[in-house]
Amino acid sequence: MKIKKNVGRMNTDQFLNKASSLVKGQRHKDYGDKTDNHKNIAKLWSAYKDVDITAHDVAIMMCLLKIARTKLGDVSEDTYIDMAAYGAIAGEIKFQEPKEESEGERRGRETLEYIKKLNEKNYEKNNN
Repeated sequence: MKIKKNVGRMNTDQFLNKASSLVKGQRHKDYGDKTDNHKNIAKLWSAYKDVDITAHDVAIMMCLLKIARTKLGDVSEDTYIDMAAYGAIAGEIKFQEPKEESEGERRGRETLEYIKKLNEKNYEKNNN
């Protein structure tokens, strides 16, 4: 693995700040909203592979692509900046997505709703 020589070495804050400025700045100008872009990629990859791929999956897989590139060829700061950016995008998408209700959560919610209705009926019956 070759490491491209850089004039100055970046620290963690500099990597993260550069990633953030690219995502909010030039990348946004070039490609539009990051979430919409990843959703679009997910639709295309899903159709091509005939499997369900989410926008979150796309961001994670792009991060993995950048990680794979560290194993071969020239490694530059841009590789790590992009990894930071894709990781941040994955986190943002993950926590913006509506959480799917699990089977246990659905049953618990339905049971609670049923108990509330029973209590309301009993309250009305006893107070009328």
